[in-house]
Amino acid sequence: MENVTFIGSASGWGAQVRETEKGPEYLQQSGVLNSLHVHWIWKETLFPSKTSQQISLPPGPLTLPYIEDICLRLSSSVAETLQSRQFPVVIGGDHVIAVGTWAGVIHQLKTKQNFGLIWIDAHMDAHTMETTPSKAFHGMPLAALLGFGEPSLVNVLENGPLLNPKHVCLIGVRSYEEGEENLLKRLGVHIYYMKEVQERGFESVFKEAVQLVKNGTRGYGISIDLDAFDPDEAPGVGTPAPQGLQAQKVLPFLKIVQGDTQLKALEIVEFNPDRDKDKKTLFLLRDVLKEILEKDRG
Repeated sequence: MENVTFIGSASGWGAQVRETEKGPEYLQQSGVLNSLHVHWIWKETLFPSKTSQQISLPPGPLTLPYIEDICLRLSSSVAETLQSRQFPVVIGGDHVIAVGTWAGVIHQLKTKQNFGLIWIDAHMDAHTMETTPSKAFHGMPLAALLGFGEPSLVNVLENGPLLNPKHVCLIGVRSYEEGEENLLKRLGVHIYYMKEVQERGFESVFKEAVQLVKNGTRGYGISIDLDAFDPDEAPGVGTPAPQGLQAQKVLPFLKIVQGDTQLKALEIVEFNPDRDKDKKTLFLLRDVLKEILEKDRG
């Protein structure tokens, strides 16, 4: 992958645990990106107009203005990056920023309803305010991209829905509520639960997922929530869930998408440096980037 452009989106407002807002700057300043064998730049880090260090708000509607604002600015930054023929890599922040990332991609590429998305996550992120137990918006971005939920998140840059359910799949799901599962099943979104990933192996599932999101689309993206990985390997996340993906069983197969011109953008979210141990999550994030972005030099 040549000409990689990093965009940080330092949003914690979608989550209950807000320190994910520190993730992008921490990654940028850590120096680990210097080990990437690709040409990359760090374009910018977007911050909410106020951070959780400055004001205190409960999860729910009071946080929405800050989320709407950063998602809109992120969507514009991602669209500009694609227009410049660069490959956008968005670093979060909590997962609500996915609304901005993929709105920007789909708007710029004119691929509404015709774009594939692989969502690697312990959670479904497919709640609406009617089904969410927590009221936290980082549990809602996939629903919004599919056209359900808060109108301001459904209609970023385009009037939604941006994604067609048949072009979307989730991998590694193991922590979810009935309301969001019912929505995804009703829509026909393909879900690879953690049990299936363990039984079949990540390689088999990931290869199948890539084919699924490429079939009948004009490009696809990958959104990775670091809590998809087991908390022993990725402790630095906002909402860990036990018995997750293991790096050694995942990393070697991410290179399946190396150099794929149909892959239009990458997003990695929910890195919480305050919760990391021995920089395990930081180094895992680096390794994920290496496998997807570098050309295999073996």
